Amino acid sequence: MKIYLIGVGGVGGFYGGLLAESGADVTLVSRGESFVAIRKSGLVLNCSDGERRVFPVKVIEHVSEIIDPDLIILAVKSYNLEEVSRGLERVINDDTIVITIQNGLENDMVVSRHIHCQVLPGLVLVAASKTAPNKVNQRGSQRKLVFGARSGEITTKMREVESVLKSAGIDAHVSESITQELWKKFLFVLSFASATVVQMGPIGEALNNPQSLKVYKDVLRETITVGKGEGIEFEPDIFDVTLKGALDFDPLTKSSLLVDIQNHRQTEVEALHGVLVRLAERYNLPVPVTYSIYKRILKLRG
Repeated sequence: MKIYLIGVGGVGGFYGGLLAESGADVTLVSRGESFVAIRKSGLVLNCSDGERRVFPVKVIEHVSEIIDPDLIILAVKSYNLEEVSRGLERVINDDTIVITIQNGLENDMVVSRHIHCQVLPGLVLVAASKTAPNKVNQRGSQRKLVFGARSGEITTKMREVESVLKSAGIDAHVSESITQELWKKFLFVLSFASATVVQMGPIGEALNNPQSLKVYKDVLRETITVGKGEGIEFEPDIFDVTLKGALDFDPLTKSSLLVDIQNHRQTEVEALHGVLVRLAERYNLPVPVTYSIYKRILKLRG
């Protein structure tokens, strides 16, 4: 299976490195300093079970260099999807599978507006951050990647993709209810990001501060309410389960949203808070806490 992984940040670098180490036919698509460093020295993964040096690693600099892809994993930020998708239109074929793994609920829909092959929404649960052009640090031990068709159909090729990912040490799973899975992660990420942004610190500090803990809980409640408006049937204990997941998370972890804010980079706020605000307006549901954080982030971004 000929795999291309586009976007070698923390998550892309980590999963791309695992795939390359496993012997999978994977090519990374990266730019600038990362492209040069990976081509020269490969990838260095500082994992929970020790350091891994992966060399050589196939890497190209432009989407236009992709040839006959069986699988494309899109690990770019949500705000880059439009640009990347327009480039993919010229290199994919009818049998290509594209998997989106960005934060948010609608990334596959964005990509599908530009290309004609099968685009599957996906999600990852992993704490990985890029510390140098070709170096990634992992916190904790999670390596989850869930993907699937919104119709619930599972094909033989999807199972093949799942098998290749599992062979690389990725906890991969094809889901028959991917929309439900996306919402469950969305609950986790949106409340996690909101609390860390209010705290301007890692999740451990945020959940130990009464003010930011209240924000976490309020945003979580608002998101559950909007999800139900969308027809999502959450488990009765979804609030407690989601909160426990955050309490059990590595306390030193910052949300990627906060990291981008602190590094004065573009953020994924529109794919997170912006999406919830727009869905809430559609169903005439109040989300005052989420909206206030949305406006705060837009102001911080300038």
